[in-house]
Amino acid sequence: MRVILKEDVAHVGNMGDIVKVSDGYGRNYLIPQGLAELATEERAKAFAHQKAMIEHKKAKLHKEAEDLKVKVDGTVVKLVRAGVKDDTRIHGSVTNRDVADALAAMDIVVDKRKIDMQPIRELGEHEVAVKLVHDVIATVKVVVVAE
Repeated sequence: MRVILKEDVAHVGNMGDIVKVSDGYGRNYLIPQGLAELATEERAKAFAHQKAMIEHKKAKLHKEAEDLKVKVDGTVVKLVRAGVKDDTRIHGSVTNRDVADALAAMDIVVDKRKIDMQPIRELGEHEVAVKLVHDVIATVKVVVVAE
């Protein structure tokens, strides 16, 4: 199945690309989520006409991401966890949702899916990447402390 991407999709392509994906992935995920539309000949021709608008939208998103990067870069998020197993390990883990909620409490709104991290299971300082758009990446320092 060939689809036109309306948004950047990780490991698939960028906004405006016409890509080939499996039928199930396109029909069950990309199209219902509004991330893509079916690439018929009619839509492909109309899409070529809309390419300038998409480029303008990409530039706007890139500028917004650069502005957000200035705000996010170097931010320190302190998370308190109870139930330490031994000196360094914690019960449960710190996930991207926890980091997104802590950033939201600081008036920095970032989608949890943009936070690229493995679950943190130890106390201490950890560097976490926030992928705002495909080429703008900010870093956040996550400090996990015991209660």
